[in-house]
Amino acid sequence: MSPGSTSPLKSASPSQLRLAPLCRSARRQLGFAAAGICLEAPDLHWIDLDARADPRLWTFATSLRGWPAGDGMVAVADATRVPRLAHQPYVAGDPGLRCLVSIPFGSVLRGRLSLYDTRIREVGADEIAALGGLADIAGQMLRLLEETQQALQREADFRILAEASSDTIVRGDLDGVRLYVSPSVEALLGYTPQDLVGKRAIDIVHPDDVPEFRKLMQSIRNGTLDVGICEVRQRNKDGAWVWMEASVRLTYDAETGLPTGYVSSVRGMDRRKAAQAHLEYLASHDALTGLANRALLDQHVKETIAQSGQTGQRAAFLYMDLDRFKQVNDTLGHVAGDKLLQLAAARLRAVVPEPDMVARLGGDEFAVVHPIETEADAARLAERLIAAMKAPFAVENAALSIGLSIGITFIDQAGDDPADIVAAADAALYAAKSAGRNTFRINRG
Repeated sequence: MSPGSTSPLKSASPSQLRLAPLCRSARRQLGFAAAGICLEAPDLHWIDLDARADPRLWTFATSLRGWPAGDGMVAVADATRVPRLAHQPYVAGDPGLRCLVSIPFGSVLRGRLSLYDTRIREVGADEIAALGGLADIAGQMLRLLEETQQALQREADFRILAEASSDTIVRGDLDGVRLYVSPSVEALLGYTPQDLVGKRAIDIVHPDDVPEFRKLMQSIRNGTLDVGICEVRQRNKDGAWVWMEASVRLTYDAETGLPTGYVSSVRGMDRRKAAQAHLEYLASHDALTGLANRALLDQHVKETIAQSGQTGQRAAFLYMDLDRFKQVNDTLGHVAGDKLLQLAAARLRAVVPEPDMVARLGGDEFAVVHPIETEADAARLAERLIAAMKAPFAVENAALSIGLSIGITFIDQAGDDPADIVAAADAALYAAKSAGRNTFRINRG
């Protein structure tokens, strides 16, 4: 190490690189032969030596780790006149230290800024004030270093938690651009974190979910959301849509308190959605035939009534009963009866066009809601349904023949209550059965 250079005695670190120029500035500004900055912990030391000074002053300065001790300022014009210093080797012998000024700085991390010279010299108040100002700068740098180290530690802790979590952790800015994505995203969506960082989350949101997601991101951008939970579908790398639940929290600047972005914990919810959908299906469909049940039919009729009032679209309500079913059920038993109901339901569903509703009301009673242009459309559908029942059903090695009676009414004529519509169709069904079964009748309300 040559005189005139500045270097820490330990390997380079951000703190050393920041303090080295300050060490040089202190020496040059106040005209001393050497300047040193030392930290108590970690044990770091910087020395800056005037190129014209005795090189042995370098060796002396490097031996002063932790000295002088204490919290106060030390100012010595001539060390030979200070009893506790005069006998020290670096005063009595080489390099012949005479003047020493040292000022402490820092709080948690502590250090000293010291100036050394082989000349006897009085240090004035202005010089001490200037040195104190430089020490304050060193203290500020040290505080920034502490805050940086703490931030880095928090970041490291965050990454440990994020990367160990089965949830996907996302950090983003106020514009929704991802700044960090934890590795578990690969199991959730198939992307690597690198695929997603720097891009907006909304770019892979399902079109139907974009409006609600955009509202969420707007509340983040405005700083009005503190904590929020949203359910959204996002496209995975293979193109499939994946349901996920995101718990979102705003992040804030520690000094200004202003929002800086968000952190989100995301987990897949396909299984939960599938279970929820299954429960909803069970609640709205007949367990035996898979057709809509009475509750779903009533809801659909209400929606059809409302639509008819808005658009004028007419619809027919067909109430159906299997002829001779009770005889089959009584003679062959409920197992055979259930099988016959399943087969009959499948034929009805095959005849009725999608997305028209076919429902089982209970027992051997079924219903259809069918949009029409004219009443003749309903009659033609009824004829096709009756024809579909003519072929025998194969049940338990037996060929079973049944018929179908149908009562028809029109939703725009029978009233605004589903019960009134069913009652009108039921009256028409009774008329069909009275007419010899396997036919249909119309009740216009």
